[in-house]
Amino acid sequence: MALNWTAIWNRVFKLIDAQGLASYHSGGRFIRAVQEVDPYFPNYSEYIEQRRKADQSTTRRDFYRDIFLGLDEPGRFKLVTNIINEVESSDPNLCAEIRTMMAGGISAPSATVPQHAWNGDRLNEYLKGMDGAIATGDYERTVTMAYTCLEGFLGAFVRAKSPGPSYPNEIVALSREVCDLLKSINKDYPDEVLNLIKHSAHAVDRARNRFSESHFGGEAGLWLATYMRDLVNTQIRLLLHFM
Repeated sequence: MALNWTAIWNRVFKLIDAQGLASYHSGGRFIRAVQEVDPYFPNYSEYIEQRRKADQSTTRRDFYRDIFLGLDEPGRFKLVTNIINEVESSDPNLCAEIRTMMAGGISAPSATVPQHAWNGDRLNEYLKGMDGAIATGDYERTVTMAYTCLEGFLGAFVRAKSPGPSYPNEIVALSREVCDLLKSINKDYPDEVLNLIKHSAHAVDRARNRFSESHFGGEAGLWLATYMRDLVNTQIRLLLHFM
C-alpha cells in the first residue's frame, strides 16, 4: 500500500499550525515529538543552526516538512500517530481524516468507551494501543488487541444489559448472546445488520487464531491489522448506541 505522505503531511501541518489551539506545535514541541521517534535527532537550537550553516530555510513550514519526509516510513507513521493521539480533541474530524489516509482510505472513526462501562478505561487503552501497534509495525499485536478489546466490550455489554449469575467467556458465544439480546428488544431492526455483530466476532476470532508471519507478512499484515482495528471500532460504535 503506497501512502501519499505529502498529502498526509499537509493535513498534519494544518493541525499543528493552528495557533491558539492545543494542537499547535512550536518548533521545540515538534522536534521533541520527533525525538520520541528518533532519540538521536538534534535539539531545536542545534537543528536550526545546522540549517543556517547549510543555507536552508528556517521557516516552520519548510523545516517541519523536511524533517518529516526525512524519516523512514515507520518513523513517519509513528510520529503522525503520536501527534494525533495527543491532540485529537482539538480537531477530531481532521484527525479521523488523517487516520483514514494512513489506513489506505479504509478507516472508521475511533470509538470511545464510557468510563462507567465495565473495564471502560482498559478497553479504551486497547483501542488506542492498536494505533500504536500499527505505527511500530507490530501487526500481530494489533490483531490480538482487536480480539481482546471486542471480547471485552461484548462482555461489558452483556453484563450491562442482561444481569445474571454467569456469562459466556468466549468471543463468538458472547456475540451470539449480544445479537439475540438486541433482536429481542429491537424487533424492527433488520436481522442482516445485527448479524454483522456475529460475523465480525467470527472474523476477529479467525484472524487472531491464524495470524502469523508465514500467513500475513509485509503489506498484507498492515492491511489486516488496520482492517481489524477499524472493524472493532465500528462494532463498538454500533453497540454504544444501545448501551
